Amino acid sequence: MATILTLDLGTTYFKVGLFNRQGSLCALHREASPITHPREGLWELDVRLFQESICSSIRHLAKLSPDGLKMVEAITFATQTNSFVLLDRDKSPVTPIILWPDDRAQDFDNRVRQLTQIPGFQATTGISQLGYEFMAAKLLWLQENDPATWSRANRLCLISDYLTWWLTGQHVTEAGVAGLTGAVDIHALRWWPEVCETLHLDGAMLPQVTQAGTDVGPILPAVADELGLPATCRFIIGCLDQYAGAIGAGNITPGGVSETTGTVLATVRCVDALRENASNDLFQGPGFGPGIYYQMVFGNTSANLLEWYRNQLPDRPDFELLGRFAADVPPGAEGLRVRPDANMTTVEEAFMGMQAKHTAGHATRAIMEAVAFALAEQVERLCGSQRPTLIRAGGGASRSNLWLQIKADVLNTPFVASVCPEPTSLGVAMLAARALDWGTLDEFAETWVRAQSPYTPDRDRHTFYQTLRRDSDVC
Repeated sequence: MATILTLDLGTTYFKVGLFNRQGSLCALHREASPITHPREGLWELDVRLFQESICSSIRHLAKLSPDGLKMVEAITFATQTNSFVLLDRDKSPVTPIILWPDDRAQDFDNRVRQLTQIPGFQATTGISQLGYEFMAAKLLWLQENDPATWSRANRLCLISDYLTWWLTGQHVTEAGVAGLTGAVDIHALRWWPEVCETLHLDGAMLPQVTQAGTDVGPILPAVADELGLPATCRFIIGCLDQYAGAIGAGNITPGGVSETTGTVLATVRCVDALRENASNDLFQGPGFGPGIYYQMVFGNTSANLLEWYRNQLPDRPDFELLGRFAADVPPGAEGLRVRPDANMTTVEEAFMGMQAKHTAGHATRAIMEAVAFALAEQVERLCGSQRPTLIRAGGGASRSNLWLQIKADVLNTPFVASVCPEPTSLGVAMLAARALDWGTLDEFAETWVRAQSPYTPDRDRHTFYQTLRRDSDVC
């Protein structure tokens, strides 16, 4: 049976998945991204190790489903953005892949924010703020601090662009991925000269901007042989991981809302028109087709807090066990709360109101409630008075029944999670299937996106949480 191979280029892990024509996940392999930290604050990925990790992951997948790998009709990706590499005239890397969390350009915050003062910046790019995490800041840092390397740079690739270059020989980027750099006209789907000139980016250095789900043709024969894929395997341009997760959750209709509680907390809304004069924390970008856009807000109060807390415990219990502990704790965690400015140094500093009676279950519940409150704020900023009637959930937290119920109670909105454990990979598989003419995105949203039973809000718990949120705001 024909299959689609997906690569999820996450910051922490690379995931390789295999989907069949029914949209079922046939096999999955997860491998830690081979990130290096030459010094504190630097986040780098050697290009050779990047390629070796992808090859290794696909070989592991072949062991899980050898027949499925032989039937791959297309390969595609979901990806992070603002992580990039520079190539020279011989197409060899002159830098490692510099990842978005890298803080070498911290002192360039003010410099890069000046780009947002370019007339029409927000309306053109969909971005209202920039910081050192963005590619632009690191490019300015390289130009000033490593001019020898910058002088050799002839081609720029975001991490997924380099994957595309390696597998196909084509220099192409996806509009939503490139759009989140703040250097793209998201209406015309082209690099915006006003920003690129300021960043000293020659047009010849930059990849062609194209829509998510574009078929760029077969992968190179040598690469197909190296990866053990059919020579006929095609390469389909994927998209930003947060947008992919929205698609995989079934969020493809204007007005739809989905959230991902993972390393970061992100809420995504599908729209058919961009918002003018958007707030500084709202990011807007092109979606999977003409006239479709995604709006997104994100923050750091997320499942990373629970992972950090678990790692502080001597026995490092699994998340399922922590969830069972938390289920025995009443709403409000008997007065235990997460500090709004928790710096995750010690458990005592991360919580307010901690007493001897508070257990790991109390701490877990307090974290779940803090994330639900942060999610409520994101939905309010994103949707205003147009509150969603349903929110689709993704990320690792979507496997926690308790956490989904807490979110439903806090927001007074039904929540539903996908049966597929990897909605991000499912989302780009849907885009690839559309490109292969297996069907339409609407059809896949009906048949491939299989939802669990919804979690409906409890009126009394919602009233309690409203009071708790107001008290938290006062604090």
